[in-house]
Amino acid sequence: SSTMSFSEAEVQSARGAWEKMYVDAEDNGTAVLVRMFTEHPDTKSYFTHFKGMDSAEEMKQSDQIRGHGKRVFTAINDMVQHLDNSEAFLGIVNPLGKKHATQLKIDPKNFRIICDIILQLMEEKFGGDCKASFEKVTNEICTHLNNVYKEAGW
Repeated sequence: SSTMSFSEAEVQSARGAWEKMYVDAEDNGTAVLVRMFTEHPDTKSYFTHFKGMDSAEEMKQSDQIRGHGKRVFTAINDMVQHLDNSEAFLGIVNPLGKKHATQLKIDPKNFRIICDIILQLMEEKFGGDCKASFEKVTNEICTHLNNVYKEAGW
């Protein structure tokens, strides 16, 4: 039933790449969200308590943004731990996708935006190899989230 096809080597290098980001989960998660809200201001509309915040500095200090950044990174970390176990991976992705589709009504294109920003940040901090070894993971996450959205009738 597995649609995921990561070789052992791919799993290892993806985990190694992600580890570098996850060491500073809160700061890096915050940086990703701040960049998203700054470069794609429409994404702020989903977060009512971020609406009044315009400066990146202000956003970086926000406990709510920091908290959400950490949550995003924790969720990805859980997925990365299960790249070799499709069922466990989907056990994380499916409820997350369902919640964002049905309760939060987040446009699924935002998952691609956030994944691309994570890859960008990885490349800036740790180089192209780091980014390259994580790219397949982000594609996998976005593909599965989009599937959940389709099933939810989005």
